[in-house]
Amino acid sequence: MTYSNEEILERFAPQLDEAHTIRFQTLVEKIEQVFPHYRSQVVQRELNMFKADINSLPEVRYEATLSTILDLTQQGWELLVQDNELYLRMPAHEASDKQSVRSFLSSERKAQFQDPSVISFIERMEQEKEYDRARISVRNLIGDPQIIVHRIHHGETPIVAPYIQLVSHARDEHTGYWLSDIWRYFRYTWSIPYKTMPGRNLFYLVRDAIQPYHPVIGIFALGNSVLNLTVRDDEIGWTVEAIAKQLKRKEQIDHITQQVSGTNGKTVGAIVQRFLETEEEYHNRVEEYSTRTMDALQHSLKQAISELYVKDLNYHRGTKYPTMDKVNGLRRLSEELREQAIDNKKTGQVKSFETEAKEVLFKKKRAAELARLLEAKIIFNAHKQPASADWLRELMGKEEGRKAVNVALVANRKTKIGSNMMEIIVCGGIPPYNELLGGKLVSILACSPQVIRDYTEKYSGQVSEIASRMKGKRVIRDSRLAFLGTTSLYAAGSSQYNRIKVPIADDFYLRYKKMGITEGYGTVYFSKRTTAAMMRMLELQDGGRRINNIFGEGTSPRFRLISRGLSSLGIRSNAFLKHYSPRIVYSIELARNTNEFLCGISDELDYPFDINSPESVSQRTQEMVDFWYTRWLEKRLTSVNIIERLNQFDLNSVLVSATR
Repeated sequence: MTYSNEEILERFAPQLDEAHTIRFQTLVEKIEQVFPHYRSQVVQRELNMFKADINSLPEVRYEATLSTILDLTQQGWELLVQDNELYLRMPAHEASDKQSVRSFLSSERKAQFQDPSVISFIERMEQEKEYDRARISVRNLIGDPQIIVHRIHHGETPIVAPYIQLVSHARDEHTGYWLSDIWRYFRYTWSIPYKTMPGRNLFYLVRDAIQPYHPVIGIFALGNSVLNLTVRDDEIGWTVEAIAKQLKRKEQIDHITQQVSGTNGKTVGAIVQRFLETEEEYHNRVEEYSTRTMDALQHSLKQAISELYVKDLNYHRGTKYPTMDKVNGLRRLSEELREQAIDNKKTGQVKSFETEAKEVLFKKKRAAELARLLEAKIIFNAHKQPASADWLRELMGKEEGRKAVNVALVANRKTKIGSNMMEIIVCGGIPPYNELLGGKLVSILACSPQVIRDYTEKYSGQVSEIASRMKGKRVIRDSRLAFLGTTSLYAAGSSQYNRIKVPIADDFYLRYKKMGITEGYGTVYFSKRTTAAMMRMLELQDGGRRINNIFGEGTSPRFRLISRGLSSLGIRSNAFLKHYSPRIVYSIELARNTNEFLCGISDELDYPFDINSPESVSQRTQEMVDFWYTRWLEKRLTSVNIIERLNQFDLNSVLVSATR
């Protein structure tokens, strides 16, 4: 519920047994009796005093409740009591304020530094060691500002010599540290807590070859793209809304003011509509678009059905006209199997994907997916028209038709998101290089030809674990990288992404394009204690684990765990999983025909370089570095007092031990 134009108020009434309901009500009374600033401390004391029996569902539920409240107060929610009931309030200005967002994240960031293994790691990196007859530590990997100042004073060029280094299972030749340890250490300097990411990922260091030990200019990482992001999916053309927009005649609407004659200067507002294409241009464009789109949608359905193991589902993939009786039977089967899909175990070495496909978890998924695809095919057949434009309009004009179109869109999207798209999940400069706009450089290199080639080489032969279990045989997806996305942490966006537009060829630029704004959902604010309590609560409640962090159970196990946990407590999960800070969503198209490829209209990617030529990849990547040097760094040297800023730099301020 909305409390006012500036605040969000949510009732917090967990479903507990009688004994713990009484205890919770006593806690609420204590909260009401103290000043607002001390209310979270009342919850903390209660949590410290309460020792839950891990085999008692009522006690674990109460622990999860207390831990959740505490996490939410760390996020910025305020505790209120009205009519003897607990409410949580989120002031709107708190949610969008940059400093407040940092504050919300700081508690979990600090919590990670209580882990003995993390403490040991940081100490080991910061302590001196012997390497190549010299005493070194991670300090040697932090740039020396005086070398930069010296080169500026003496007109020596270049001031820095950046290059990117893929983090592999290897030791750094300059320091002897594992490359992964170097990346991990500098990641701990971020304001966002460090969490490992499952799935496909690439980690990079950007280093300076001018200085001894090649210190770190910045770091970046690519991770799996999120499955659903409306502003991105609209932009690519993956939504029914995007298709509907393409079927409309292009127009421009202007709002103008007009002076009314005989009224002594009085004006009125008016709307002027102007078409941007003729009737003939509109007809030809829609006909061409519809033909390509209908072909792609039908191909997506056919391809998705072909990638399902169906021998035990009593279905023949060549069936041209499936029936609703078959669809309903598959749905009943999926529901029956759902109740059996519990305590799923991680598979060791896969001996047979066909055997894996027959496991309860995947048979359930296959039955549900085949039901969706066949129903969409039935609807496509029922509304077929001779002309593609009429066929597409017929489908888009009915609710069941739009749903069927969406099923086909999702079928295509699933294959592309996991293979041809990645998210920039970490990206930024390390002091003192941030003063030289190192963040801009790192952002540029994150979408360089070298990264595209590295991704293709690493994943071109990788077996798709889930797709193989769904098909009952090995599936290797196309792994050419076509698209990168990223999201700003703060409502104001990201200064390091703004105005990045790098020429790669005469007719192509790599640029960070703002697609829109999203508030989104996430679990970064929830602590390990809350996560563990919810996991145990759901395990006791279900009689086993439904969320086991294994392939096939679904995307984002942590998100599903927190969402189910909140709902099980009787708390509206959407309210507390939502980021109330708006975030800007950026896209980077890596080929000339990225959207056509992602929509299934084209099978080829038109890169502005030869991905099969190491020389072309290296040359284009270096050209991006050179562009940053002249476009950003050289101008930076004259726009601010860079010498003064570098002279004020304190190396110790970068060390994790000084900021944890």
